[in-house]
Amino acid sequence: MQIAGTVSAKPPVKHFPRPFLQPSPPCRSRRVHLSSFRNKASISIAMAASTSPSPLQELTIMRPDDWHLHLREGNVLAAVLPHSARHFGRAIVMPNLKPPVTTTARALEYREEILRALPPGSSFVPLMTLYLTDNTSPEEIKLAKKSGVVFAVKLYPAGATTNSQDGVTDIFGKCLPVLEEMARQEMPLLVHGEVTDQHVDTFDREKVFIEKILAPLVQKLPQLKIVMEHITTMDAVNFVESCKEGHVAATVTPQHLLLNRNALFQGGLQPHNYCLPVLKRETHRQAIVSAVTSGSRQYFLGTDSAPHDKRRKECSCGCAGIYSAPVALSLYAKVFEQAGALDKLEAFTSFNGPDFYGLPRNTSKIVLRKNAWKVPDTYSYSSGEIVPMFTGSTLDWLPSDQLEE
Repeated sequence: MQIAGTVSAKPPVKHFPRPFLQPSPPCRSRRVHLSSFRNKASISIAMAASTSPSPLQELTIMRPDDWHLHLREGNVLAAVLPHSARHFGRAIVMPNLKPPVTTTARALEYREEILRALPPGSSFVPLMTLYLTDNTSPEEIKLAKKSGVVFAVKLYPAGATTNSQDGVTDIFGKCLPVLEEMARQEMPLLVHGEVTDQHVDTFDREKVFIEKILAPLVQKLPQLKIVMEHITTMDAVNFVESCKEGHVAATVTPQHLLLNRNALFQGGLQPHNYCLPVLKRETHRQAIVSAVTSGSRQYFLGTDSAPHDKRRKECSCGCAGIYSAPVALSLYAKVFEQAGALDKLEAFTSFNGPDFYGLPRNTSKIVLRKNAWKVPDTYSYSSGEIVPMFTGSTLDWLPSDQLEE
């Protein structure tokens, strides 16, 4: 299917097979303690009349937000922004540019760049963030809060992921005054939860981060609001569930709900399934699906959609990141449908995020229809091509481009 926007679909390429995914509904892990969600989401599932054996399904949900998004700059920004703006009302925009967005003044400039790149008539609102460094000051946090456009501060342990070389090297020794000011200003800390110690196995870095950094931080500053971003393990689920609702939450990506680490090697090395934190074992994927589809208010949508040029992914030292913006809503619907939890999809996509941030929920609605469509193999832009998640695959749920009031 053709997708409208400033990026055009290209003919199929055959370099890589389709991603590995688990088609069966996930089982629940007994190690995960799930909280209950008493108020069911106000999803409407309409069965339209049809002469075919399988009638068309429609899901009408409040317009979602993306609470973890990479938009980049320049021609990449102009190419990918329409995919997010088409379906999402707002997005928390990551600050890991080159150089990173470390000041409120730079965040304001970047916000204007994004607004200028929006398609005509778009109501999409970028929610800006600051990049935490060893040198960030409490005064900068006050300025950020006063600006009204900076909504969070991002913690990247130095060297943990793309453009994180300027990140934090000693959170307790160098950043504590800033974190204390953030707590006073009710400014959330967004955490890339991995240690960078080379002696720690790549697949254990999230678990060790929780033990050595996150748990002590929550104990030291219980009033600080924290979002553990793109969680990948049962350990993260158990930690979030153990914390007070409204103070600690987590974003979850489509890849960590649908793929396990086999997807990196199925039919050969798969660079377009490589992201950080890296995909984990199937047991971890199942635990995350169980937590997210339980209805807990502590989880919300964060795609971590991270566009990279195809040449930078398919090379001897490919960069981390999966571009999911064009397919994210279709994939989240797939996960909730497989789990028999479509009635809980709306809370995850549209309610839990703004509630945690203390922002109003969107008022417009979006319709997802059970209408099979094929994901383009690539999206072209002025300097190259970007390969989307599930390139070349057929997805069942198609979000409408038209919002409903």
